[in-house]
Amino acid sequence: IQWRKFLKKGTVVATSNTWDAKDALDGLGGTLTVSVTGSGGKAAISVQIAGANPAIADILAYLATRPDSAGFEKILQHETQMTHFDPKGQPHAAFDSGFGICQLTIPAPSFEQCWNWKLNVDAGLSLYAAKRQAAMRYLSQKGRTFTDDQLLRETIARWNGGSYYVWNSVQNAWIRNPAVLCDSKTGNIGWDLTKPENRGKNETILHQRDAAKYRHAPGPGDCWGYFGICYADRLLS
Repeated sequence: IQWRKFLKKGTVVATSNTWDAKDALDGLGGTLTVSVTGSGGKAAISVQIAGANPAIADILAYLATRPDSAGFEKILQHETQMTHFDPKGQPHAAFDSGFGICQLTIPAPSFEQCWNWKLNVDAGLSLYAAKRQAAMRYLSQKGRTFTDDQLLRETIARWNGGSYYVWNSVQNAWIRNPAVLCDSKTGNIGWDLTKPENRGKNETILHQRDAAKYRHAPGPGDCWGYFGICYADRLLS
């Protein structure tokens, strides 16, 4: 069975002229090639194995059995509308090699995690837990306190990249990083207002200046970028 760069193969000795590939595939899909050798000679056949999306209710029920998964459904809804497969029955595959319902990218998912939505969710939750722990360490530094909502926003921001809050010594509280202005027409694009090229400009002006470049990842000379803080704002607005 082969799909993209993934390949799994094996040998089965059958006592009859029939064989059920279901157990051997174990939920995998792609191009299944079966080669047979027997007393009557050799033969081979290739077929395409596609997947079917689980019901959203089943996904939510599965998440409910997993600890510290609060808010993760918002990521799944945003990334893939809670679907694991595209209309052709292939696992979602993004331009940045993000796969499946969670769009797993780093670490790269296994063949099984690409095709099995539950394994994909488990891997996503493992990464989410690591981001949540990092968020808790960050927000609790120097004995500082935080709310459940602040923890959720910090965690989701870190899922996409970067922190959400900065400490304001005047207010003696965590506040949303005021240096980041988000493009409300996108999912995670924004501007660092401390950069001279962006300073003093509003969202409308910056969008008109940069939107044509959004089809490609930002380069060294670009004044816009991807921000976890914008990702969290979009998901939790």
